[in-house]
Amino acid sequence: MILADAITMVLDRVGLDETNTAFKNKARQYLNITGIEIANLLKWWWLDRATTFKTTLTFTITSASGTFTVGETVTGGTSSATAVVDSHDTTNSLLYVYSESADFTAGETITGGTSSKTATYASTVNTRVYSPVSGYVTAWWSFMNETDEWPIQIVGPDEYDLWDEDRSLTGSVYKAFIAGVNPTTGYPTVELYYTPSTTNVTIRTRYQIGIASWTSSSDSSEFIVLGFPQIVESALVYGATKLYYEEKGDEEGAAREGRNLARAVQLAQKQNLAQQGNRRYPASSQVGDFMVRTDNSIVLDAG
Repeated sequence: MILADAITMVLDRVGLDETNTAFKNKARQYLNITGIEIANLLKWWWLDRATTFKTTLTFTITSASGTFTVGETVTGGTSSATAVVDSHDTTNSLLYVYSESADFTAGETITGGTSSKTATYASTVNTRVYSPVSGYVTAWWSFMNETDEWPIQIVGPDEYDLWDEDRSLTGSVYKAFIAGVNPTTGYPTVELYYTPSTTNVTIRTRYQIGIASWTSSSDSSEFIVLGFPQIVESALVYGATKLYYEEKGDEEGAAREGRNLARAVQLAQKQNLAQQGNRRYPASSQVGDFMVRTDNSIVLDAG
């Protein structure tokens, strides 16, 4: 189902003109609100994602003739040093690169091998702060150094600050701190410890996405693209219809759609439990026998 179909269903259920733009906009908002609330109800399997990012150097540049292309090689006109572009922050005049061949020279012109764009190179620092996900994130599950094959521990602000008070230490990455959001993009930022001393190290992260705001440009999108699988589509329609009935003051209609919503969400919850294999989930208060194995032969039985 696409978002436009759901909008039509909501308006049909409440008896409103499905061609009226104002009604359609309100139905879209109600669908979006219902989706955000459902997404934050549980740790749903269908919100889980994984991505990778590379450790980089941060070039401060000036007088850029345009935007450098991701993946292209930039070359210093004086030093002949090269590096591969990871991203270009045009707002702050920063170029993020990896796989550098040598040191660049301050004041030299760097040129993109694909884009032919140019800029004046000023300075380099090791990149400590990263934005690995271009979107909203509600939870971070793990970080893994894929290149060197070891896990990266997620720590809180107090512990992170104690390890490196002045942010001067560089080396291999062992810890990550979720540092808030980038004020320009609104996307989350991650600070690493140590500040990576080597570029082109691949780090994998697993996380859970947040639901973005929907506009009319989203109407042709399938719900799975917007973040919701088929099992949740009916819940979105029931929830949005409930909100419309509440707006109209129809308590009976709102109550009916509320019951439909509860049933649909319950079905989604049951399906959610089945996604991680055939496992059992005992109640936390359950007490049973246990054994303590002290070596290969002696077993102490308690219970």
